[in-house]
Amino acid sequence: MRKDSFMKSGIYRILDYLARLVILNVLVLIISFSLLIIFDKQTWPLIITGLTFFPSIVSMFKVMKDYEDGKDPSVFKPFFKNLGKYYLKSIIYTIMILGVSFLLYNSLMVFSANYNESVANIIGYYLTISVIVVALFIIIHLPLVIVNFEGLGLFQYLKLSAVMCFKDIVLSFMIIVIVGVFLITAFIYPIIAGVIGISLPVYLITKMTYKKYSLLSDKHSLEEE
Repeated sequence: MRKDSFMKSGIYRILDYLARLVILNVLVLIISFSLLIIFDKQTWPLIITGLTFFPSIVSMFKVMKDYEDGKDPSVFKPFFKNLGKYYLKSIIYTIMILGVSFLLYNSLMVFSANYNESVANIIGYYLTISVIVVALFIIIHLPLVIVNFEGLGLFQYLKLSAVMCFKDIVLSFMIIVIVGVFLITAFIYPIIAGVIGISLPVYLITKMTYKKYSLLSDKHSLEEE
């Protein structure tokens, strides 16, 4: 009787959800960073990390969304199922993100090095920074768009991400702040990154955006039918 009562209590639900966050966090770290840690002086583990991190994040967002939808409460099977489901799409976006990041970084370095030489370099410098900010806003919404809207094309997802990031600019800033705070915290206290440094921000972002995305997703599903 006491056991059943405890399992129905608020404390148990909190501990249960916290355990899921820790497990999801560890899964992402193992899949994306284990080889990088073991072979820290080699290049190929970094490539593996680059090719697995974003797909793992997308899978985690989907698991979190399913929790909010009241669907499968388990962790391992849904995570790996979603990882396989969204892997190819996520890899394509990963390559696109890395390519755009490389171009923007080089552009910023060039304009920065020649900043005082001409007005064109000054304009180019601030224009590049503006593009980086817009790109960041689009990227933070991309996993949410992928897991909430099925059957769209690659560029349709990007377009919808751009729409969503400016549809509620305050929400987008809050997401950026959450990610920034946890990145800084994880850098200062690495143990936090190993426990909930990835899953907790994903959980908070899912909570913050769930209602808005659910309404739009339901509307999209009705239009598809």
